[in-house]
Amino acid sequence: LREGVELDDGRTAPARAKRLGPSRLELAIHEGRKHQVKRMCAAVGLPVTRLHRPRYAGLELGDLASGRWRELTDEEIELLRAATGTR
Repeated sequence: LREGVELDDGRTAPARAKRLGPSRLELAIHEGRKHQVKRMCAAVGLPVTRLHRPRYAGLELGDLASGRWRELTDEEIELLRAATGTR
């Protein structure tokens, strides 16, 4: 994972990987291919039974409990607009 993984749509960029326990892994990627984390893990024989994404597109969950939501701040909205070119 740290060296990139060959997938059917090409090799991934290297990921930052950290083992958190016998069945837990923290993985940081910088691409956003379809189901990339699951496919990378499958390619090296690691089953994925649960996936938690604490950060996405510059937005962070922070202490937000599972199943809860909050409105985006004006800054977060601007960040997303800048990233998508929809100012």
